[in-house]
Amino acid sequence: MNYRSRKPRNLIVESAVIPPNIHVDVESATEGGTRRLMLSDNPETLTHVTVPTEQATLWHDVVRTTTRTVKHRIFGWHYNKIGGPVKLGITVENKNHAVLEVRHMERALEIAPEDGNWIIDVGQSIAKSCLAGTMKRRKPVDRHKFGRGTALLEEFELPEGSLAGFTYDFTVEYGEGHGTLDYVIRTVVSKDTQVDLRQIHTDALPPVPPPQAHPRGVWSFSETNARMPTYVVGQSANYRACATKKLNGETPADLLFTGARSELGPALDNRGQFGTIYNATIPIVNNSDEVRTVRIYANPRGGAFAGSVRIDNRVYGIPLLQDNTKVCRLADISAPPGRSSYALSFMVAGSATTPLGLYVITL
Repeated sequence: MNYRSRKPRNLIVESAVIPPNIHVDVESATEGGTRRLMLSDNPETLTHVTVPTEQATLWHDVVRTTTRTVKHRIFGWHYNKIGGPVKLGITVENKNHAVLEVRHMERALEIAPEDGNWIIDVGQSIAKSCLAGTMKRRKPVDRHKFGRGTALLEEFELPEGSLAGFTYDFTVEYGEGHGTLDYVIRTVVSKDTQVDLRQIHTDALPPVPPPQAHPRGVWSFSETNARMPTYVVGQSANYRACATKKLNGETPADLLFTGARSELGPALDNRGQFGTIYNATIPIVNNSDEVRTVRIYANPRGGAFAGSVRIDNRVYGIPLLQDNTKVCRLADISAPPGRSSYALSFMVAGSATTPLGLYVITL
């Protein structure tokens, strides 16, 4: 479903002084959506050390199921510092004799030089089109129905010193026959740009450890359904979504995409929830007898932030907010007497820093 025009506008950056004592942790969160998320962001920087072989599997998803249809999302973020161009691609290896079909493939792919504005030109661009449902429809390179063997969905060259960010959404299902789906999806790389990427069937590269421990993993869901503590009209609150830790140091309720919960390992926490849709609900209580206007801002709490937001079925860009003195207005809502709630959805741009504050005040 399209929630916005092809050329969405960004919201407006404003400055604000945020009170220091109004920060609030997320109350509860559950996994949402039925689309699997495969996050390929480690190794993020491709060098001869992190990619010691001529060809390699960067990350993968292994599926064995009797379910007839599986929805997938691949979020990738890779920076080429190998010394020359490389070829990246997405492949699907069918390990069974039953015919598979890849359907409904859409993708957002952005490539930027190392001196480019990654957070906006790559990260925000992808977050906008993914949340709005306006990614480009693509046909796989190979025919979309295939038997045992490996099919290429798409490939592209990544110049030295450039970053590739991408999101692919597609569905894998039985094309013919019945039985067990048994296939492997891979993000693969070759230092030789003439190599057939279909031939790469190696295990995934080991993850780069801290301090460069970028996230990766596979999860059976790709959305977070988060509920904030009740907002009381007349007060101020800044809800800390996508935080690494709660204010007391404990694990946040919305840190669902952990390495421990990944379907495959070795995986690392997706603390920034890259590639995911974050659905936030704010319960509201108005103890007065009058309708009051409540305003919700986006406010970065960990550093520079950008992304996209869906408000009342329209998608906008959250512009570059450099630090926690910057905000952008998301919505003004009418809060009737008694209890009500407001819901919005957002995506974090690649290269952005979290947590994101949902700063709520009463006008």
